[in-house]
Amino acid sequence: MDMNKIELLQKECGTIEDNARHTADAHYFSATWNRRLAFWFEMVPASVAAFSSLLVVGEVIPSWWGWLTLVSSVIAAVGVVLSPHKTYYEDLKAGKNFTSIKNQAKTLSHTYSHQYTEGQFFDAVKNLNERYDQLVQVSPPTEEWAYEKALGKNKKD
Repeated sequence: MDMNKIELLQKECGTIEDNARHTADAHYFSATWNRRLAFWFEMVPASVAAFSSLLVVGEVIPSWWGWLTLVSSVIAAVGVVLSPHKTYYEDLKAGKNFTSIKNQAKTLSHTYSHQYTEGQFFDAVKNLNERYDQLVQVSPPTEEWAYEKALGKNKKD
C-alpha cells in the first residue's frame, strides 16, 4: 500500500508526538524525584538545627548530638552540591515544553492537516520537527531510569 505524502507527514507528526510524550514523562518523573530529594536535603538539616536550638536554650545538650549535627551539616552540603531544587525546575520546564510539542504535533496531524496544501503541511511538520530537535538540544538530559519508567507508563495507556 502506497501512502500519500499527507499520510506520511501525519505519521511523522505521530512520531514527534510519541517521542515528546516519552521525553516529557521522563522529565516529570525526574522532577518528582528531585522535589523529594530537595525536601529531605532541606528538612533534615533544618530539623536538626531547630532541635539544636531548643537543646541550647534548655541547656541540655547530649554529647552524641554533636555527631548528629555534623551528619546534618554534611547532608546540607551535599544538597547544595546536588541542587535538587534547580534540577527540579529544569526538568519541570523541559517536561512542559515537551508536552507543548506533543500537543502541537497531535493538533497539527488531526486538526490542521486537511486544511493545508501538501507543501504547507510539509513546511509545518518540518518546522515542528526542527523545534523538537532544538528542544532536545537545550533540555537537560533525561535519566535512563526515568525514560524507562516513561516508556512503561505509556505502554499501559
